[in-house]
Amino acid sequence: MVAGLLFGLLVLSPHLAIASGQSIGTISHIHSVRAFGDQVILGTHEGLFRYVDEKTVQSMGPENFDIMGLAVFGKRLYASGHPGLGSKLPEPVGLLLSTDSGKSWKKIGLQGEVDFHLLESAGKDMYGVDSGSGNLLYSKNAGQSWVSQGKNLFSDIAINPAKVGAALALREGKLISTQKSFITMRAVASTLTFTSIDWLSDSLLATSGKTLYRSGDRGVTWKKVSDFPESVSTVTQSSKIIAVVSGNSIFKSIDGGKTFKKM
Repeated sequence: MVAGLLFGLLVLSPHLAIASGQSIGTISHIHSVRAFGDQVILGTHEGLFRYVDEKTVQSMGPENFDIMGLAVFGKRLYASGHPGLGSKLPEPVGLLLSTDSGKSWKKIGLQGEVDFHLLESAGKDMYGVDSGSGNLLYSKNAGQSWVSQGKNLFSDIAINPAKVGAALALREGKLISTQKSFITMRAVASTLTFTSIDWLSDSLLATSGKTLYRSGDRGVTWKKVSDFPESVSTVTQSSKIIAVVSGNSIFKSIDGGKTFKKM
């Protein structure tokens, strides 16, 4: 899943979006799109929202903060960013955790220190890109402590859910593999130029151009899953759905990628 995403999902229509039965106007910035259970959720400048369709969103909680980084692991939501108007969160908010679908948030660490613009989580493994230093940070204990791996080189990271420290990443569209949390790494040869990558259980997905691909051998070979009308910028998945952002639209599959329907 590509973090730091800005696209005009809600700029397509001048109509007001709806959150908790109230008119909120057009969301100004969408930074992250994530699959969460059977829902698609958005990390935005105005907080956390559930995406209903290209005209409608629903607020998922009362906390007003600019969610620059958003990660999902099962029922756990991790977020980072800046406090909004009236918020008592520190600046920046550091790493926050919600276990009630965004209704409330708990401070995990790095409050007043770090604003993650790319955030990925799988089990105890976490990666975050600190917007202040530009460094890639790694945690092997679910965000309790972090080490810097140096300047970030990647546009997206997909953590191998089966092995601590193992991950794939995208560097200028090319695939990079590590077994040691990017202390050491190697290039994975491919003719494809990738835009997004996501890994859940044994499902490794990536996008290139207008096409979604799946790999069954940790990125060595790729098989086409589906084509879309416009270039795909993001793929995200949960145990229940796969969602892709194609142009300014979101398409969702509930059958493992056999079919997709525009939301």
